[in-house]
Amino acid sequence: MKKVLLTLVLAAMAAGCSTAPKRTAEVPAGCPTCPVCPPCPEVPVKPPEVKAIFKVAPENIPSFADADSMKSLRKAAELNLKYAQKLKDSAIAYDFDGRKVGKKELESSSGEFLKLLDLAKGPAELDRLVKERFDVYQMAGRDSTGTVVFSSYYEPTLEASPVKTGGYKYPIYARPADMVSVNLEEFNEKFRGEKLTGMMKGTQLVPYLDRDAIDFRGALDGKGLELAWFTNRADIMDLHIEGSGRLQYPDGKQIKALFAATNSLKFKGWLTALVESGAMTREGLSHEKGKEYIKNNPDKERAIMTANRRYTFFRLQDITDPEEGPDGTYGLPLVGWRSVAVDNNLVPMGTLAFMRATVPDVTDEGEMKGKKEDARFVFCQDTGGAIKGPGRIDFFSGNGKKARAFAFKLWDTGTIHLLVLKEKK
Repeated sequence: MKKVLLTLVLAAMAAGCSTAPKRTAEVPAGCPTCPVCPPCPEVPVKPPEVKAIFKVAPENIPSFADADSMKSLRKAAELNLKYAQKLKDSAIAYDFDGRKVGKKELESSSGEFLKLLDLAKGPAELDRLVKERFDVYQMAGRDSTGTVVFSSYYEPTLEASPVKTGGYKYPIYARPADMVSVNLEEFNEKFRGEKLTGMMKGTQLVPYLDRDAIDFRGALDGKGLELAWFTNRADIMDLHIEGSGRLQYPDGKQIKALFAATNSLKFKGWLTALVESGAMTREGLSHEKGKEYIKNNPDKERAIMTANRRYTFFRLQDITDPEEGPDGTYGLPLVGWRSVAVDNNLVPMGTLAFMRATVPDVTDEGEMKGKKEDARFVFCQDTGGAIKGPGRIDFFSGNGKKARAFAFKLWDTGTIHLLVLKEKK
């Protein structure tokens, strides 16, 4: 009985430890038989939740002065409104610091912004009107203070042929009929914007063919999927990485090669693989030097190229508007200097935004003049495999020499604000 009572006493003392003052390790005077109370366990403190997108206080709202072409801005805005109008009412709404942003908000924001472009007589007035009529949010960035890393991509123009010849012998392919696409968002909302591709093996979905199987083991030979032919695999790899481009045929005709699908396997840049192989150093490395190395060392090509297991498939389309870029994730053409790729898990396609960053200062001929500060309205109209989290944005620079030089040089920091039309009171 004594042992039972002692056990109950000790249990009661331990239970009271969470509320009683912490006892010292010494036995208190006058109580020589009292056991020492063990130290109270540390109560874990839950860190405050870090918001990926937060609303900006009125006193912290920056200037929205945009000095670039209003023509390109209007074109991007019109395409953006067209996208928002086609959205289903049931489209998933995103959380902007407690405010739900869905079809209604995206459509009204695009429509109002187009009206402001007509009303404003210059950048200063557009800045004032936007501040009056839009709520301003900021992406938290990679450090939760708003610092965003900007990279860039472009629409390359590459020499190709519609038929195989002695010089043009490396093909790009259309999407194979046995490729299965899965929209993961339909299975779980946390995978918003995520898709997976593979092939059926019996009743199982398995990974699709990789680059080694397709380019070096001829897995797609004889299936009639070849769309165009190139003189080297390095140009094809660049087309795969950019996701789309313009093909320049020997007779002068240009045609678009648009993204159709990927095999969803792991991506690795071929220049990175070249450096990791020890063939070249990163310092001073360029696309042209990499191509020259492959040309002079054909025995190394397979190992370098197949380090990138991801494979891109295309579809061809005639060019009707030279100013329109390839289709973005939002399903309509991207606009050079006005479209950006974001993490679609955080930001809905069709969001109006304003970016501010240090960027390369490039001439129309593609010559670097240094760095400069840039600020402009953009639209979230695309996604990218490496664009994850609130601290990464990929900027579409269009096509041409300037776009190419800019895309290869941009890796700088800045901020991005998201704009949503204020709710009616």
